[in-house]
Amino acid sequence: MNSQTLASTVTRGPQATISTETRLKLYRSMQECRVLEKRAYDLFMQNLIKGTSHLALGQEAVAAGFGLAMQTGDYTFCTYRGHNHTLVRGVSMTEILGELMGNASGLMRGTWASASASIA
Repeated sequence: MNSQTLASTVTRGPQATISTETRLKLYRSMQECRVLEKRAYDLFMQNLIKGTSHLALGQEAVAAGFGLAMQTGDYTFCTYRGHNHTLVRGVSMTEILGELMGNASGLMRGTWASASASIA
């Protein structure tokens, strides 16, 4: 398959069935994920996140697509690089970052970050 054939397949393939509204929703979600990851990185570099932080910079589209596919009542279990997946499921940036920093404003009131820092 030459590059022109491949390009026409991509532009006329499944993308043609995705509405403009859905594309914008995915793009916004990807942008929010990037902001979250960048902020987590900045906080880590300021030593405000104890232990380590596994970022998912560059993987925003994965979380955006995941979030779009999930439905009410679906369960999510993220064990690694799951900040964005948590965000697209509706948890606020404040709760996610608070948890990473071990603050009471965190999703689990900072208990996860405190436990992981003591293990590391």
